[in-house]
Amino acid sequence: MEQNKEHYFKQVYKDSKDQIYRLCLGFMGNKTDADDLFQEVLIKVWNNLDGFRKESNIKTWIYRITTNTALLTLNRKTKLKQKQANYPIHLPHYDDDSDNSNNNQQEITKLYKTISTLKEIDRIIIGLLLEDCSYDEIATITGLTTSNVGVRINRIKKSLNKKLK
Repeated sequence: MEQNKEHYFKQVYKDSKDQIYRLCLGFMGNKTDADDLFQEVLIKVWNNLDGFRKESNIKTWIYRITTNTALLTLNRKTKLKQKQANYPIHLPHYDDDSDNSNNNQQEITKLYKTISTLKEIDRIIIGLLLEDCSYDEIATITGLTTSNVGVRINRIKKSLNKKLK
């Protein structure tokens, strides 16, 4: 049984690691926190894999875990910041792994930085959209109606365009 779980987990990891990481980066806004969140999500996926009932797509289930874990993490960070109100607030930093980073990578970094400034629900929606989730899938994950998802996506796109200019 454990070997089947390990095999299944490896396949799930292989199929969805990039999408999970991009969602984590969108939520957290920097690589260090995204790495931590990514690890936490993978641990939760492993721990709960036996309980996955296959009533929905595995990616939808993983996106839900990622979203819930990110929201809990952000909530903890907010509470911690409130306790440390006397400390100066630092904006997240973005490390480029190479000195030769191209414009495309800079634009992607700028996009994720901008996404991290959105409200939580908007970060969830746009993150899922960037992962090619359908409006119906996004609605299922967020608990919104499909039409509401469409309206929100249009508003989010306009907001991001304004912020990026």
